[in-house]
Amino acid sequence: MLILMTLNCATSAHGPWNSHLTRAYTIFEAASGLSATLRVPRARAQIEMLVWWDVTLALTSRKGYVMPESYVSRLFADDTAESFYNMSGCPFELFRHMVRLAQYAREFELATTMTCVTFRRDLVLGVERCIREWSAEGYGDVCAAVLRDEDTGARIVEEDRAGGSGTMEEKANARQDLYYCAEAWRYALLLYVERVFKWDRTRPPSPVLGLIARKTLDHIWSCRRSSMVQKQLLLPAFLAGCETKDSTLRELASDYCAWWTEKTRHEMFATTSLLLEEVWASKSEKSWWGSVIDEKSRSGAVESFPHQYLFG
Repeated sequence: MLILMTLNCATSAHGPWNSHLTRAYTIFEAASGLSATLRVPRARAQIEMLVWWDVTLALTSRKGYVMPESYVSRLFADDTAESFYNMSGCPFELFRHMVRLAQYAREFELATTMTCVTFRRDLVLGVERCIREWSAEGYGDVCAAVLRDEDTGARIVEEDRAGGSGTMEEKANARQDLYYCAEAWRYALLLYVERVFKWDRTRPPSPVLGLIARKTLDHIWSCRRSSMVQKQLLLPAFLAGCETKDSTLRELASDYCAWWTEKTRHEMFATTSLLLEEVWASKSEKSWWGSVIDEKSRSGAVESFPHQYLFG
């Protein structure tokens, strides 16, 4: 199932992803459940990838996960932060917040259709506060550390494994890529909260969206392409690209998709670029990436499974 999804990703970001995930979940349960499957390292890596896709799909569709949340809790109960980052490009701590936001997004969308239900925004604001305040030693700004204290900064670089056995400059660049990648994810999640939960959909969107989008794109483009870390930032690039009205910044989002399409030959990036163009083409202040995705999901329905967009 992982191979099938990977092949489909190579041809388009738009596909029946929930159908694939549902089949994968059925296979796991038929194989005595998650615990038995996790004992096989190769199978565990495949499950991690599928769970990552499930959560990112739940984030943009706002319709919840296919796999039970217990899978996420059980899968990452061990110390797997480093292997998870290598697979997704997203720091493990931020992924935990992403899991919660994806669940809240489903509940929020359901609450908007009900008369007697009020969504508790304080829960989202608590997650937002954690994201704002998040920092981690492994993802710090090493350049700033060196400028504050050259000896301390140099020691951080020397002890870090991100740059392998390269020179100090190579190690510093590798460490700095991790910082920019983490910050791109952090600002992308703040951007998500601002748009999905805090925006009053009867009124024009806040100009804060454009400012957070700028910060997100700044961090994406500060990440070197040569390290392949930048490749993992398709979802942040999409969210930020959708929220900026500046033509130069929009061009950055388009260039990101074009460059990685050429580099990887994965049409997922090209499909995302086309979706950005559709979002930008709408002149309605009530139109946003969520409404565009929802409409295209309905129009692309196959049997009981709609087509969705997978960003990474």
